[in-house]
Amino acid sequence: MRKHTTLLTLLLALLLALTGCGGSAAEDAGATDGSADSSAVSSADPGPEEGVTSISSQPVEEEGPALTAADVYAMDAGTILTAEELDGLDTSELFFYEDISDQVFARMEGVSFGADCTTAREDLRYVRVLHTGFDGETHIGELVVNQAIAEDVVEIFQGLYGASYPIEKMLLIDEYGGDDELSMEDNNTSCFNFRAVSGTEHLSQHAYGLAIDVNPLYNPYITSSGYEPYNAGDYIDRTLDFDYKIDETDLCYQLFTQHGFTWGGSWSSVKDYQHFQLEAE
Repeated sequence: MRKHTTLLTLLLALLLALTGCGGSAAEDAGATDGSADSSAVSSADPGPEEGVTSISSQPVEEEGPALTAADVYAMDAGTILTAEELDGLDTSELFFYEDISDQVFARMEGVSFGADCTTAREDLRYVRVLHTGFDGETHIGELVVNQAIAEDVVEIFQGLYGASYPIEKMLLIDEYGGDDELSMEDNNTSCFNFRAVSGTEHLSQHAYGLAIDVNPLYNPYITSSGYEPYNAGDYIDRTLDFDYKIDETDLCYQLFTQHGFTWGGSWSSVKDYQHFQLEAE
C-alpha cells in the first residue's frame, strides 16, 4: 500500500511540474510578442527629435492692418503703391484737392511762389492724384493748380488713371528749384510756376496755375528757333509714331479738351505739345 501511495505522489508531482513549465513558456511567448509589437510602434512613430520643432508649433504670421486713405495721404508724392496696398482701398478717396497748407507752402515759397508773385496763395489749390508710371506701377502724384480748374483736374487725372494712361512723374516743380527746363528734361508733369513764357516777358498761364504740361520730354515746346527741353530731339517730328506722344487721338488730349482746355499742339505760331491751358479771366 505504501508503494502505491508513493508512486501516486511522484506522478502528481511530475504532473504539477509539467503544468508549471507550460505556463512559463506561454507567458514567455506572450512577452516576446508584446515586445515585438511595442518595438514596431516605436519604430513607426519615433516622435520629434531633439532640437527639431514640429510644423504645428511654428508661429503663424499675422497680416498687418490694412492701408487707409489717411496712410496714403501721409506718404510723399512719387511713392509707389503696390497692388496689395491698394487692395481694399477706395481709390476715389485718393483723388482730391485742398487749400495750400503751411507745409506745402513752405516748399513753394521763394521757389515757384517768388517774392514777386502776384497770384494769391488763396487762389491756389494742392491736388493729389494717382497715376500709372512708365513702369506700370501706381504712383502718388501732386500738382498746385488754380482753384478755378481744381475740380476739372482731379476728374481728368482720375480718368487717365482709370485707363492706365502712362505719366512718368508728377511732382511740384519746386522739386526742381522752380526750373522749368530741368522739370521738362526729367519728363515731370507740372502746373503752377510763377514765371514768364520762355523767351518773353509775358506771364505764362502757369503763373496763374491754369496750365499743365504732361510728359513734356516726349511732347516738346517747339518754336522757329529751337525746342525745349534740349533732350527732346527724337520727338520733334510729330509725323513719327512713338510712345507717349500726345495728339488729337490721345486720351489726354480728349479729356482735357472735353473740360474746356486748349492744347498747345494746335497753335499756329509755336507748338507746345505738352501744354493744356485755360485762359485767365
